[in-house]
Parts: sequence; structure tokens; C-alpha cells
Amino acid sequence: MFDTDTVFLVVDIFGIFVGALTGGLIGLKMRYDIMGIWFLALVTGLGGGIIRDTMLPLGPPLALTNPFYLPTVMVAVAAVALWGRHIGQLRKTITALDAIALANFAVAGTLRAFDADLSAWAAVLLGIVTAVGGGIIRDMMTGVTPAIFQRAELYGLAALGACLTVILLRYTGASREVLVLAGVGVGVFLRLGSLRWGWMSWEPRQI
Repeated sequence: MFDTDTVFLVVDIFGIFVGALTGGLIGLKMRYDIMGIWFLALVTGLGGGIIRDTMLPLGPPLALTNPFYLPTVMVAVAAVALWGRHIGQLRKTITALDAIALANFAVAGTLRAFDADLSAWAAVLLGIVTAVGGGIIRDMMTGVTPAIFQRAELYGLAALGACLTVILLRYTGASREVLVLAGVGVGVFLRLGSLRWGWMSWEPRQI
């Protein structure tokens, strides 16, 4: 069995890699140079976590102290630079990985909040911020309306589902590993299910 720090690190690193990969691919599609691709990968992979960590009383953001975070982004950028055209053709694979990254970030943010002895409400907030923060920054920088602000297939709600799963199971005494697997599973199911079957977020009637 892994200790709690190892579980959190694995979840966060995977989310960072896939987030940075998707950000880099967007930069490649928009014909950015290598620095533009690197920056989009950086904000997508690390943006949400940095926002999360600046809201917590746990010291500097992990992106500035953990030796694995920035190299993970660099590996993703190298993959995009060398094999970006081939990776970009795997749309279904990237969509699935992006859903996993969203769920991973949501779970990581929720666990990070509990590690700081915060309430369940704070865990939900930080889980969602971690999941969508990097994507919001990336989309605003590229002139695109962030997905969480649009009526579309479940995105923010998928992250919310992952957060709530972790919170509810935590109160049942489930192990850290079970929390991670269940939270990621629910988040991925909601995100991919909405893309497969057209589940849409609720749009209140306009005045």
C-alpha cells in the first residue's frame, strides 16, 4: 500500500502531464512557436494547482518546491514538439486522457484541502479550482470562452462529481487509494458519458 503523500503525488503528476500535453497541443494547433507551446502547457498543467496552493496555508505552491512538477511539463512539451502531429490525430485518446486529467485534478485538490484540515465545503471549492483553473487561464490567453462558462457537456459538474465522491467516501472511512479510484472513476464517467450521450449542464431561462 502507498502512503498518502505518494498517492497524492501520483494523482497530481498524472493530471499535470496530461493537462500540459493538451495545452501544448492547443498551442501547436494555433501555430505557436516553442515558447508559446511551452507557456500554454505550463499554465494548463500547473495553473489550477498554483491557484489552489496560494489559497492554502501550507507554504509555497508545490509547483515551486516539488522537483517533479516542472520536469513533467517539460516532458509533455517535448512530446508535443516531437510527435505533436501524431498525438493530435489520436483525438479519442486525448479526449479520454483529458477527462482523466480533469478528474485527477479534482481529486488532488480535494485531498490537498483535507490535508490542510479544511472543511468539506473548502474541499469542494479547491477541488474544482484545481480541475478547471489551468484550462480557464489557457482559454482566456487564447481568446476562447472557457468551457466552464458555457452550456455544454459536463465539465465543471464532472469535477464536482469527483470532489463529492471523495468527500462522501472519506466520511465512511475508506482508504486513500479507494478515494482516488472512486473519485477519478466518477469524474471520468460523468465527463465521457456527457460526451457520449449528450448530457448537458442546466441553463436557466433568460429574463
